[in-house]
Amino acid sequence: MRQDLNEVLWEGARELGIELSEEKVKALEFFLEELMRWNRKMNLTSIRRPFEIVVKHFLDSLAVSPYLSQGCSLLDIGSGAGFPCIVLKISDPSLKVTSIDSSQKKLSFQRHLIRQLKLEGIDTIHAHLPDPGIADKFNKSFDYALSRAFGSLETILGIARPFIKDTGIIIAMKGKIGGRRGTFKDNNIARLNMRLQRVISFTLPFIDASRTLLFFAPKEFCSIKP
Repeated sequence: MRQDLNEVLWEGARELGIELSEEKVKALEFFLEELMRWNRKMNLTSIRRPFEIVVKHFLDSLAVSPYLSQGCSLLDIGSGAGFPCIVLKISDPSLKVTSIDSSQKKLSFQRHLIRQLKLEGIDTIHAHLPDPGIADKFNKSFDYALSRAFGSLETILGIARPFIKDTGIIIAMKGKIGGRRGTFKDNNIARLNMRLQRVISFTLPFIDASRTLLFFAPKEFCSIKP
């Protein structure tokens, strides 16, 4: 990664409340180089310019990191080329990460990164969700389930709900969201016995793009890391 991109990553992460060590930046540098190399042969991401990858993929993925408890179990639904799961694992090695995606080629890329970076405590699963077998196997297994650009809010909640513990949190990573909190309290969400607990709006550094993190918890349990 060129020095200017290193600075973009460091400064952008700091603006999001995250301090990256030199070792972590080097790991993300390897991630970027391999993503670009693999992307010449197969379509892993439509974003191809290095600066945009750093901002729109790396920094966007890192934005959720301050809201995760250290050492927690995390499920990434529709993880694609490793966003946000591998970025989050690099940022906080204590996370216990499970990555699910329907694309074998994208999971092959993730496994390549995991091997090369010697990441421990991260598993990949090939599955088309919803999959009753996978849901039963991992029923109530995770502290957090998150999804980035996977589908509609109702789809994300419906798929993720069986995976989280009774005290778990579902995090939907979205773009700009209009309206008030009540906008999300519709019948579909109520049927899942979920409640919108918190909304975090922020702007991606350097490009002035609006992003939103939506936190949902089972109605009986509504504690979340501040």
